[in-house]
Amino acid sequence: MPAEFPAARWERAYRKVVETAFMKVPFYRDQWVAAGRALDEPQPTPSEALADQLHRLCPFARPFDPSREPPPWISDGRDLREALAQARAPRRAPVLEVRPAVLDRRALGRTGPRYGVILAPGAKVVDEARRRELNSAALRLAARAGRATLVGERPALDTVLPELDGIAVTVAERMDTGQAVREHGLAYDPHLGYFAAPGSGCGTTHLLWRRFHARRTAGGAPAVTALRRARPVLVDVVPYGAETVTLGSCPAHGTPIIVTH
Repeated sequence: MPAEFPAARWERAYRKVVETAFMKVPFYRDQWVAAGRALDEPQPTPSEALADQLHRLCPFARPFDPSREPPPWISDGRDLREALAQARAPRRAPVLEVRPAVLDRRALGRTGPRYGVILAPGAKVVDEARRRELNSAALRLAARAGRATLVGERPALDTVLPELDGIAVTVAERMDTGQAVREHGLAYDPHLGYFAAPGSGCGTTHLLWRRFHARRTAGGAPAVTALRRARPVLVDVVPYGAETVTLGSCPAHGTPIIVTH
């Protein structure tokens, strides 16, 4: 890879997360116990196997307490900000994300664009009037700016777009890994969050390498590690829809990409 991509530093960051996982996190510590020896790397774990493991993915010293905090699967917004920047979405346009529930967040990070949640029809609310009431703040945000970036799955986007009539909308479709590679969408996993996005002008799906590491599993699929999350600790997670893809290097940019087998 070209010198611009700090491959050695990237690998060191991964090794640091691995060390923390084995020393401090029950889910990974138990892999040593099961193997009967110290492992160099965690066993790759399919994302779907993590659904009921949240309490074991947090460090011993900072266990998950559902009575005091929301599920920490919800990232701080910076992954989405970087994914949209990678996809060359308008930098200053408010970001409206279609979600199943409201989220108390006003921006994507301290310096990121303004942010609002849009509840699609069918969201679990009392009635349609309540859904529209909850959406009103995000819609006002877009109306004041005259433009917005709308993020979500295609069926939800199609139902929400009429509510943004008269506003210049950039659509960023959220997809599982394989579909994102084939159709140039934002690669999303319910546990990892947004971890890859289409590159500018090169036609490839770029791993957000400043925030994630990836290595090939024995079968070729990418095992992804969140480099900047402390709770939950996510190491060598095989994302949803990754069975048909593997890792490569972008010939134009020299950075990690996800490609079809």
